[in-house]
Amino acid sequence: MVLLKWKSCITAITLTAISLTASKSALAASLYSVTDLGALTGDPFSSAQDINDSGEIIINSSGDSSSSFLYSNGSLKKISPLPGDNVLAVESINNLGQVVGNSLVGNSGFDNQAFIYSGGTTQSIGLNGIPYAINDSGEVVGGTTGGGIFPKLAFPYGAAFLYSNGTTTIINNNLEDNYIAYGINNLGQAVGIFGSPSRAFLYDNGIITNLGTLPGDNYSSALDINDLGQVVGSSGLTGVDDGRAFLYSSSTGLQNLGKLSPTDLFSIAEGINNLGQVVGSSGTYNDLKPFLYSDNTLYNLNDLIAPGSDAGFTLTIASAINNNGQIVGRGAVNGEFHAFLLTPVSSVSVAEPSSGFPILSFGAGVILFAALKRKTHSSSAVIQQRS
Repeated sequence: MVLLKWKSCITAITLTAISLTASKSALAASLYSVTDLGALTGDPFSSAQDINDSGEIIINSSGDSSSSFLYSNGSLKKISPLPGDNVLAVESINNLGQVVGNSLVGNSGFDNQAFIYSGGTTQSIGLNGIPYAINDSGEVVGGTTGGGIFPKLAFPYGAAFLYSNGTTTIINNNLEDNYIAYGINNLGQAVGIFGSPSRAFLYDNGIITNLGTLPGDNYSSALDINDLGQVVGSSGLTGVDDGRAFLYSSSTGLQNLGKLSPTDLFSIAEGINNLGQVVGSSGTYNDLKPFLYSDNTLYNLNDLIAPGSDAGFTLTIASAINNNGQIVGRGAVNGEFHAFLLTPVSSVSVAEPSSGFPILSFGAGVILFAALKRKTHSSSAVIQQRS
């Protein structure tokens, strides 16, 4: 079974502890300015997928056709599909400006070819599948249903792959369960999902560890990992609109990050930087709101826009955050969905929210929303495999 996949990008807010009273302290979060990246693509639908520490951003865009772009130094550069293909989607960018994604003919969702884009050139890595992440060493992880260099992998069983130094290997020994890797850090640690019901896993030096779920849940999905080994994702009970965003570390295990409102049905954590700041989304499928989690506080990013700089946006999805606190994602503006960039305005601060709420649970919707994770893509270009 093939599902559409999204993965959305965002920039983070820097938080500073301030003393409000002798008995109560609160955090201060930098406000943000908003840049409308969708206005540059000219399409009615675009979503920023990822951002590196230089502020380079990758964008999936759709209108009359589906296109992907690299935004750098105020300008867009279109990324071309592999020869013979006419549709592509980008997934991740590293600090060297290397981009990974998948390319195919039409919108069938089959025979996705994984590629690396670097220096203006799109090059196949010889694999049928979707690469979801690339680290600064050029190591790539993702998922494949077989074919290409792995003809013995037969649908519906999928495998998580690692591409390194020109060689692609399957990282899971068990080929009777579906595996997909969604994130990799600069230490070569990777995270993703496996099995049915799906469970989050951590891959480290050849060993796969089941990260389990939040208490009482049946499903989990790991979507990103930073260089400290902190993992973010979601955990749920039934798998239908009931997810809870989590933050994992080896010392604390899975920590429930909560939701923005008690009426929200689910939340999902999609990106984390090396400061431990987390971005994601909370709400319902018809009412998504982006969040920033920092210093044990959950913020609605719509509440952190500097006066006069919102560009008419209602932010909906935060996909990624870099180590400078910049955030990317997607929002609604003038009746369209546009990619955005949030840039911290360090001279202005806002007090922390007066309260936070625990998160609801998330499950096979973990899988469905893992489609959301890869976070806000153009539906015609982003295809994800599932059993």
